[in-house]
Amino acid sequence: MRKAGACLSFLLLLATPARGQPEEPFRPKGFYNNSVHRFHPDLEARLNVVRYARWRTLEIAWDTGAAGPLDREISSYVSGLLLHAPRFAPEADRVAPLLARDAPDVFRALRWGQILEQQLLDVLASSDAGPRVSEARLERALLLYRRERCALSEAAGPAAADSGGADASRAARRLLVSGTRLFVLAAADLATPDFAEQRWRVRQTVADFDRSWENESPGDATYLVSASAVSAAYPGVTKALDRLEEFRLDILEALAPGGATPEARRRRAESLRAVARRYGLSSEGIGAH
Repeated sequence: MRKAGACLSFLLLLATPARGQPEEPFRPKGFYNNSVHRFHPDLEARLNVVRYARWRTLEIAWDTGAAGPLDREISSYVSGLLLHAPRFAPEADRVAPLLARDAPDVFRALRWGQILEQQLLDVLASSDAGPRVSEARLERALLLYRRERCALSEAAGPAAADSGGADASRAARRLLVSGTRLFVLAAADLATPDFAEQRWRVRQTVADFDRSWENESPGDATYLVSASAVSAAYPGVTKALDRLEEFRLDILEALAPGGATPEARRRRAESLRAVARRYGLSSEGIGAH
């Protein structure tokens, strides 16, 4: 009996997540999952570069702030990734462990948003995609997203205060916007019903990204403007993703002070708490470490 009780206790311990560890998000099951990976591997590889770069940018900014080292490090990081682009998406808590530990709800909001973003592209790239099928799938994905505790609220609060890091983080900000624009343009490409044209457009978008991600202004990175047909067809999902990009850029600005000194850490925590409250998230735990 004692042996059975010990085994039960051990199993319960394994089933209980560690305190402070962000839960791993699982996408809704569907035939369409991993469609971009199957049909457009070159695009998927670039999207993974962007996913890695987003997390790494915020992780570096958390530690060192948004000054010169961030721009240099992230540019070198992305250049290295593009030489051997990853086939699979990153484990976010491995790439950004400080953000995951010290701002758990902010981290979770970004990670659940990444799942929704992936759902949109996979649904559009599916071999059986069509207006009605895609609409039903994305409505379900959006419903599940909105049920999450860390989904971003729809109503914006007052704008977060400027942390003073905008000029110092221009290159990092440009990289984030350029990466999001790749997702937006990919959605517009994948919404094309003819596969041959879709494939041609995707290849052109990938080539443009490889050529311009570092040296050219990325232009608009919203679904509303740059993928208007997708925005009109799936307004709930695209509005949530446009808001996610605003959230990510606000986080970058909030992390501008870095964490080199107690005063910098205090300013960072205050700015990040304000951003969290603006998007309807709990600010609990931010600045606790």
